Amino acid sequence: MSHSNTLLTLDSLPTDYTVELNGSMIISLEGEQADSYLQGQLTVNINTLDEKTVRHYAHCDNKGKTWSTGFIARYGTKILLLTNKDAGARTLAELNKYGVFSKVDIIDYSEEMHAYFVSRSAAKNLLSPLFSDSPFVNDESPEPLISHQAKEGVCFETDTKQPGYVVILNASASEKLRENIAKLAMASYSHTVYDAIKISNAHAQISGDTVGEYVPQMLNLHALNAIDFDKGCYMGQEVVARTRFLGKNKRAAYAFHVAKSVELSAGDTVEKQLGDNWRRAGQIISVAKLEGETWFMAVLSNETTEEDLHRLADHSAITCYPCPLPYSIEQQASNIVKKRR
Repeated sequence: MSHSNTLLTLDSLPTDYTVELNGSMIISLEGEQADSYLQGQLTVNINTLDEKTVRHYAHCDNKGKTWSTGFIARYGTKILLLTNKDAGARTLAELNKYGVFSKVDIIDYSEEMHAYFVSRSAAKNLLSPLFSDSPFVNDESPEPLISHQAKEGVCFETDTKQPGYVVILNASASEKLRENIAKLAMASYSHTVYDAIKISNAHAQISGDTVGEYVPQMLNLHALNAIDFDKGCYMGQEVVARTRFLGKNKRAAYAFHVAKSVELSAGDTVEKQLGDNWRRAGQIISVAKLEGETWFMAVLSNETTEEDLHRLADHSAITCYPCPLPYSIEQQASNIVKKRR
């Protein structure tokens, strides 16, 4: 697939387009103990993950600090994790470190399968031949995070305001998809566009030095139903639970939009205006730079409002306000505590 298409802004996305998620890693787990092993590793309940369900997940260290975020789905006898390369490399290494004691094969599956984001409008033309049971075949309104499986792969509607499907395909189906995109002369973009889509929806991913820095609630993952507080033990569970039940969390992730293209990196400092002064507010966790705008997410105080003016420490002339969050980050600990009793 050619990545000759560049994008000025998210608002200028065409109706029909695809994004090759070449910045992603696909991790495959397979074996008779794959489920029980992952149950002790991730924040979501693997025992309730059926073949139709896709979930946001977090993978943490034993101090509850997040190694990776992304999607988890079943594909035949495999469980697939879709995350970004930085975080995925850490998760793959850590899963393999402990997986030697279980009957499970854990591999980087990014050569065998490839991931794409396909706009909902483009899905009927491109994906109908592969996924005969999917909503786009009959022009139905799709439910987000419902998995559709075929021999060639798996796809699901995302929970983003830009409607579309994440598709994970084997090598031969992936090649056919590329050929069809070329035949239709459809716009195709590199993964930065999907990163921008995720940030604009306040879906956090971590990269660089921010891997292993934040508990999942600081990344708003509870708001994406990525934490099952009533499941059994898993890596970091004690800290994640304590953060919830004792109201210990004082931070959250916020998306920002800058109306020009700026060089930023994960780990860069964001400052907040206080009167006539500027104080360190937090750090950037992910960036997506398009031709005419830049999107980034930063972890800040969870009392941050849309009226709080911020600036980039390394680009002090650039000021911006947090985008409105598309979900609530409130944590109703009391309801959960009652349920647990």
